[in-house]
Amino acid sequence: MATGKRLVRSTTDRKIAGVAAGVADFFGLDSHTVRVLWVLAVLLGGFGFLAYIVLWIALPEAPTGDVTSSRSAIRIAEERFARGEITADELHKIKEDLR
Repeated sequence: MATGKRLVRSTTDRKIAGVAAGVADFFGLDSHTVRVLWVLAVLLGGFGFLAYIVLWIALPEAPTGDVTSSRSAIRIAEERFARGEITADELHKIKEDLR
């Protein structure tokens, strides 16, 4: 984990309240993986639902323009590069603009 990184709810990658995406970003995981694990926790143990509600209430939303949204934009650009939609130079320019 990077120094100064905060656990916040995502404002850019949310399905319900942004809790799973915020947790995924904090730990450097894919948000889809965290969502699947959360659903399994709800179905298998039931504690996942309570944990989600508590974190929804306790975690603040990420401020607009926060590092979290920059990382999401970089991740999207990298995915576009992997699909061949943008060049390496364009990817580098996007990364520089976001930093």
